[in-house]
Amino acid sequence: MLQFEIIFKRVINVTFLPDSSSKDRIISKNLVRKSMFKLRKLFYLSLFLIFAYPLFAQSFNNNYHNHWRDWDDWDKWGFEFEYDRPFIEINYGLGKLQHNNFNTDFSKSGLMELKLGYLKESSFYYDNIDDRKESFAFGSKIGTALQSEDAAADEFQSTVWRFGIATRNTLGYYWDDVSLLPYHQDGFAWSRLESDDFNYQSQSLEVLIGLLTPDELNDYKIVERYRDTFRFGTVAEGGIRIEFAETVSLNAGYEAAVIFPRHLFWKHAGSYLIEKAGQGALTYFIDEIMDSSPVAGPIVNFLLQNGYSYAFYLLKKEDMNWPFSTETPLTFETFKFGVTFTF
Repeated sequence: MLQFEIIFKRVINVTFLPDSSSKDRIISKNLVRKSMFKLRKLFYLSLFLIFAYPLFAQSFNNNYHNHWRDWDDWDKWGFEFEYDRPFIEINYGLGKLQHNNFNTDFSKSGLMELKLGYLKESSFYYDNIDDRKESFAFGSKIGTALQSEDAAADEFQSTVWRFGIATRNTLGYYWDDVSLLPYHQDGFAWSRLESDDFNYQSQSLEVLIGLLTPDELNDYKIVERYRDTFRFGTVAEGGIRIEFAETVSLNAGYEAAVIFPRHLFWKHAGSYLIEKAGQGALTYFIDEIMDSSPVAGPIVNFLLQNGYSYAFYLLKKEDMNWPFSTETPLTFETFKFGVTFTF
């Protein structure tokens, strides 16, 4: 190291100092001192890395297999994806689109739906009372053509394609051969409306003002907010399932869905947090009931959770992000019947 410093100084002196003034020489010498100080630190750091590397490599090799052989253990990464059984569900429903500011009557619509997901069962609360959580993806078709009655000529006819994700929470009664499973479900969906009614896209708004009545023009503007594009929204559902031999279940439920004309992220987030805070308070109250009267717990849970969700849905029918003042959304309510196969 010392010999390297002497050589470095000679190079500096020969290259920069002969034709310099005394002041420049002082500045240059200061630069040399600073450079030498940095070189010493770099030299000692290099020595440390050279001698420390074998120890580090040995430690890394010893721990590599212990840690990375479990790379697919999601609990070690902080994710919990522990589900017991997959399921497939098929539903058919009858309902109707609604909009509080829409003047034309909507035709009745049928629904066909497929759900694919997983269920997770917890330990029993009390004797034959247990809770179950199901997470799933779903796809639906909602349309006038899927219901048996012919739509009237003056009714608005449409088809809605929908997909989304949701969770279903069940607190029910389990026996060996049959189980009674009241549930509450909520999730998010993206919906696309298609319709030939009020389809004046080739006409300018100025022309339509002269052609349509004020009510028809209002309905046209509402439809254009949704036509041929996917819109974000929320889905809530409550119902009862009767399960046989823990394999096949018959389902009956009522769904209430909200389709936003546009997604206002912060207002939706605020509305969603308020709704979930209320559900959390209800869950705490229901847990207290389970501690004192377990047999009544599933019934109380079904009534309170679904009653609260439907009440919140009614508030969102006027303001899509209640309690914030926002647009009136498109909504859909339907009775659903279906069958679930659990594997």
